[in-house]
Amino acid sequence: MISAIILAAGMSKRMGRPKQLLRLGGKTMIRIIAENVVASKVDEVLVVTGCQGDSVAAEVSGLPVKVVHNPDFAEGQGVSLALGARNISKDASAILVLTSDQPLVSSSLINFLVEKFKKSSCLALRPVYNGMPGHPVIFSGFLREELVGLKGDEGARQILKKMGGGVNYWPVQDEAVVFDIDTPEDFETLRKRLNLL
Repeated sequence: MISAIILAAGMSKRMGRPKQLLRLGGKTMIRIIAENVVASKVDEVLVVTGCQGDSVAAEVSGLPVKVVHNPDFAEGQGVSLALGARNISKDASAILVLTSDQPLVSSSLINFLVEKFKKSSCLALRPVYNGMPGHPVIFSGFLREELVGLKGDEGARQILKKMGGGVNYWPVQDEAVVFDIDTPEDFETLRKRLNLL
């Protein structure tokens, strides 16, 4: 069973407003990402909300996703990821972790990474584009307790560091894995790229 956790709880300080609620062609980023994950071959989708939680939850209503709210979202991404890991199915053999600021990550890209993970014997798989590691990252279900133990702003990078050679860094030709939106300038670049200006 493949479970996906979409992290959509952040305050987006550099953006100045919640990134997950920014609109691209009539849809919010969280809606686009959630739809792409739902359309992929994952078996379960969980969205972790925080800042503007009710608004974010409303954006994914009608989709077959589970929503959990992190009241401690201001403490950092690690807390949200831990909450997500606690709330996915106990039967998850793999855990796909996505952020809410990468709307170009398609269902076909997710499927590609899931298939590569299934065929490897690694503890985690992370895509790499032009030498840059990106997202989404897939963790073995054996690492669930490691994820549950994250605190504060301690993201999954700490777990990946500890695993060393247990991580498979898989080269991909899709820039989507490193194209994230952090600033208003990033967002304008994305809109131009999608011809939405």
